[in-house]
Amino acid sequence: MPAEPDVLPVTPSRAMAAEALLSGHDWQKREANEEARALLEAAVADDPGDSVAWADLGLTYWLEVRHLAWGGGRREMAQVIEAVERAVALGGTASAHRLLAEMRLLSPFPEMRSPVDALANARAAVTIAPDEADNLAVLAHVLALTGRGADAMHHIERAMRLDPTPPDWYRQVAGLSYLVSQEPARAAEAFGPLHGAGTFAGTRWWPGWLLASSLAQAGRIDEAAAIIHAAEGRRPERSISAVAQSLDGWSDRDSRERFLDGLRLAGLPD
Repeated sequence: MPAEPDVLPVTPSRAMAAEALLSGHDWQKREANEEARALLEAAVADDPGDSVAWADLGLTYWLEVRHLAWGGGRREMAQVIEAVERAVALGGTASAHRLLAEMRLLSPFPEMRSPVDALANARAAVTIAPDEADNLAVLAHVLALTGRGADAMHHIERAMRLDPTPPDWYRQVAGLSYLVSQEPARAAEAFGPLHGAGTFAGTRWWPGWLLASSLAQAGRIDEAAAIIHAAEGRRPERSISAVAQSLDGWSDRDSRERFLDGLRLAGLPD
């Protein structure tokens, strides 16, 4: 009987290995992000037409920008744009459109933000993959920050039905959708479990401000004031104007001002 052929182990592609490293989006794991970037740079060098690898490479730079502790700036933001726009041009995958929507919505650099483009890309992602929860959640985020609260609620609630164990950022988008829709009690319920979560300590958004405003708008002033007091000495934002400066992408003026008025009610000075 002939010998059985050797069975070679299956080696995951560089892009697949990088996706595994990026799956957590954990602000405490910068080393994983850097390892993923090295794998993805090698992947696009081997196959410049790999649109998924280009999108994931853009994600590594986007995480660098989004996590304050990592110190990413305009150079990294330009690299996000270059990589993700190339991914869109190559194949227009849902993940590429979704990332471009996030970037155009939440860039910390005003000249790189475009709510119109963010909405178009978010809708494109949902059109390509309508049952992918992340696409729906990003579309809801864009809709909420541009003042379309009712539409945002519809999409984020559908995303949370599709994913029975949603990540914390879904809950944040849900709370924001309720807040924009002037349902502060529901917003407070969504934000409550997120307050003080370590995974948010290094990001540009801090759910504590959103929770405090929601509680204040719901008439729970003492609870809101306690959150404001607890933030003293722990957060760089010490005033309404400082918080306002951190609200990258919240382009709807009316809902944004209601949010800030809630912080005033809670005792945060102008």
